[in-house]
Amino acid sequence: MKDIYLDIALNLPVNSTFTYKAGINTIDYVEKGKRVLVNFGNKSITGIIIDLFSETSLKKVKEIISVLDEERLLTDELIDFCKWISDYYISPIGESMFSSVPSKINISSDNFYFLTDNYRDALDNKAIKEEIYIEIIKLLEEKSNTGLTKKQIEKRLKYSDLSKSISEMCSKGLINYEHSFSKPTSHKIVKIVSLNISSDELTSLILKKLIKPAKQITALNKLTEKPEFELNYFIKEAGITSSVINSLFKKELITIKEIRKHRESPDIFSEDDKEILLNDEQRIFGNIDRGDKRRHFQSIPASWNYRKREDGSLYTDNKGSIKTGKTAIVLVPEISLTPQLIYRFKMKFDDKVGVIHSRLSDGEKLDTYDRIRSGKYKIIIGARSALFAPLRNIGIIIVDEEHDSSYKQDNSPRYNGRDAAIYRAKLNNATVVLGSATPSLESFYNAETGKYKMLVLTKRASAINPPEIKITDLLKKDKPDYKDEKPDFFETIDKVRIKFLSKELIYEIGERLERKESIIILQNRRGYHSYLECRSCGNVEMCVRCNISLTYHKSFELMKCHYCGFSRKYTKICSSCGSAVLIPAGAGTERVEEELVKIFPKAVIKRMDSDTLTSRKLFHQILKDFYDRKIDILAGTQIISKGLDFPDVTLVGVVNADIGLLNPDFRATEKTFQILTQVSGRSGRSDKKERC
Repeated sequence: MKDIYLDIALNLPVNSTFTYKAGINTIDYVEKGKRVLVNFGNKSITGIIIDLFSETSLKKVKEIISVLDEERLLTDELIDFCKWISDYYISPIGESMFSSVPSKINISSDNFYFLTDNYRDALDNKAIKEEIYIEIIKLLEEKSNTGLTKKQIEKRLKYSDLSKSISEMCSKGLINYEHSFSKPTSHKIVKIVSLNISSDELTSLILKKLIKPAKQITALNKLTEKPEFELNYFIKEAGITSSVINSLFKKELITIKEIRKHRESPDIFSEDDKEILLNDEQRIFGNIDRGDKRRHFQSIPASWNYRKREDGSLYTDNKGSIKTGKTAIVLVPEISLTPQLIYRFKMKFDDKVGVIHSRLSDGEKLDTYDRIRSGKYKIIIGARSALFAPLRNIGIIIVDEEHDSSYKQDNSPRYNGRDAAIYRAKLNNATVVLGSATPSLESFYNAETGKYKMLVLTKRASAINPPEIKITDLLKKDKPDYKDEKPDFFETIDKVRIKFLSKELIYEIGERLERKESIIILQNRRGYHSYLECRSCGNVEMCVRCNISLTYHKSFELMKCHYCGFSRKYTKICSSCGSAVLIPAGAGTERVEEELVKIFPKAVIKRMDSDTLTSRKLFHQILKDFYDRKIDILAGTQIISKGLDFPDVTLVGVVNADIGLLNPDFRATEKTFQILTQVSGRSGRSDKKERC
């Protein structure tokens, strides 16, 4: 039998693949696109087969340990796409390949570190003086049962490399290690209980008093309500114990079986049903559909000018693909866009819609992945990572808000989601739609030169006029025109110091609150103050890692870098001259929220930025509460400016609207225009009078 050699991509930051060969026990199972377990150095890790060949110039080649999959996970098309990502963006090929597989299903071995019996004596005798040793010991005390890998220790203690310290602690007998495999995420298995007899038979047994215990009769009657119950839920619902279930099972009155349960994040968002498609949108869809039926690759920038519910076009675009047996990907730049979008798509396509994003649990990612591979999900919605979904026969890819910088991945493998979407569509002879009210300069240029086909949505839904735009010069001290008497909240302004909100904006907010309407306030800087300056020497506190000004966060009393995450305590002491006159300057979302609370203490005000969004559930709940009018004012960063549809919003205020023009970025003017246009679109979504 001839040897079969395998070109294997490993999930490592290297720009090459590795050659292994199939052994006697694995040669019949190796196939392109399957995962295999291989020895690499002193570890065992998972790799993906990306090619097979019969000859090699290498003299010594290791055999793979085992094949992990019965069926291939990556199709030829997906392998070609990942190779292109690696070549075009000069990214490690293994990291590109593994972007299409849930990370927690992969198997790897590692050294797990535990404390020895000697560490306690060393602590009691104060023989350990190194602070880092004590930190590691305290951490391992918390994980005495499971132990931790070197990477886990470094991550939890926030150190980049602890190899030397861990090696020294092993030499001194303070810790030791065990070499073992990490446990991959598994399927969720639940027990299902159901009646093993008919309802008539049950009634007969009860009448003949062949079933006497009251709890057993209660349980059996409960089981007649529907064919099957999840066992744990049933025990709680029926108010019984597991011993009752065991007795009924022994009497063969019930059956218990195990099934796989798919994990899904709960949808807490809902809204009134809407009329979806406008005449102008039908015209655009017709153009897209004709290209789709021709089955050749094309890029179409769709400009949603004065947009109200461009989702209507998205639904119809996908409906055409689904009817012809094809699949679809809908990319959104921020997770904030998905609650409404997912809800609307599920209303139209029911259980054919899946979602992919970083905030899913490991179990949810695995179950979503399996449903995509099995063909249950035909439409995938998500952030840029959804582009690696293992869909087959893709008919259309829609990139909403194609201009958004969030489509660029900062971590390896680095890529631009918008451009990568175009290439994946090309591999599938599919249509790609780039949607935006403010297209990027590149897309606009490609459309102008004929490389792309541009379609423009020129009309708003229900003939609603765009919101009135009002620009306030903060250097002028003009007072707003009171229609009647001076509002009560202006008395508050005279008592407290209000620095960043203009009186005109305050007046407009007050009017909307009286009318029970919703308000959005944008300040595209999080934190309390955007920088800290020494009044004595003029020094601005900078990050020691990336030379970016530190932002002051009042709620944590920290100075933080928003680029690398570095932080230190705020002490009012200048790091340059030592003077105690370090003064915060500039406003962030915390400061804006504080001023709003001072002026409107009775209003319900919520702040939405990456500091407050600690969980996916909280994020979705804030959006739902704002939609349901449980929140009066929503203040936040640009996360609140994109794609959200709240009909009751009649005022959008932008604090320091021109500050983005000062950023040291050649795209500063383009980005400022885009975010101001986008946030103005959050108002003007009903027949009420709106202003921005």
